[in-house]
Amino acid sequence: MSTHYEVLQVSESASLDIIKQRFQQLILQHHPDKRTTKDDDNKAQQILKAWEILRNTTSRKSYDIELESKRNKEDLAIGAEVDLDEMEYNEETSSFSLVCRCSGDYVITEDELEVGIDIVGCNNCSLRIRVLYDVIEE
Repeated sequence: MSTHYEVLQVSESASLDIIKQRFQQLILQHHPDKRTTKDDDNKAQQILKAWEILRNTTSRKSYDIELESKRNKEDLAIGAEVDLDEMEYNEETSSFSLVCRCSGDYVITEDELEVGIDIVGCNNCSLRIRVLYDVIEE
């Protein structure tokens, strides 16, 4: 599956002006009124979706975090899976922690969990864990 950046054929560090310019070029090429194949209609939908996410600073930042999280999941060797209930909660920092076997700590914040980050490294060694949890909608 391609990223929104790949759909728009821009780098992840591209400015909003570059993204907008590329969006305009691509949507003209793949617009349903000018389509030559059914693939163009699907491509136009992908281009529109990518533009909707990347044009807004807040949604782009969330998307970038989500993308980084997915990459981390693919790239990292996970030493263990730990249920969130097994971790200690700190109300002051809104974070969960667990002591590592090296005496270091695994620490993950509520904000990280809310955006889908569930892999955390020890602050003292190279071990990583996946935090298992269920999202509860309020």
